[in-house]
Amino acid sequence: MDSPAGRLERLLIGVILPLLFLISIVFIDNELTIKECSYGTCNNYVILLILILLVIIFVIILFINRFTYILNEWFSKETDEKMRLRLEEEYREADISNLNSQWAKMEMEHLEKKHGEEE
Repeated sequence: MDSPAGRLERLLIGVILPLLFLISIVFIDNELTIKECSYGTCNNYVILLILILLVIIFVIILFINRFTYILNEWFSKETDEKMRLRLEEEYREADISNLNSQWAKMEMEHLEKKHGEEE
C-alpha cells in the first residue's frame, strides 16, 4: 500500500508528462488549433503559455509534496498500514470504558504531586 502523498506524486507525474508532450507539439508543429480561435482572435502561443504555466504549477506542487512537509495536513506521507494502526491505537485510547481508570490514574498522580509538595 502506498501513502496518499505517493499517490499524489503519481497523479502529478501522470498529468505533467502528457502536458509536456502537448507543449512540444504546440511549440514544434504549431498544430494545436481551437475552433473558436480559427478567426485569428487567439494565438497558439497563448495556449502554449497556459500549458507551460500549468506544468510549472504542477511541478512546484510535486516538489513541495516531495521535499517539504507543507502538504502533510492534506496528503499524509504515512502508509495506509501505519495510518490504520495509529488510528486504531487512538481509538483504543479514546474508548469510554477506559475513561474511569484513566481518570483515576490522573487523579492519583495529581494527589501524589500535591501530597509531595506539602512535605
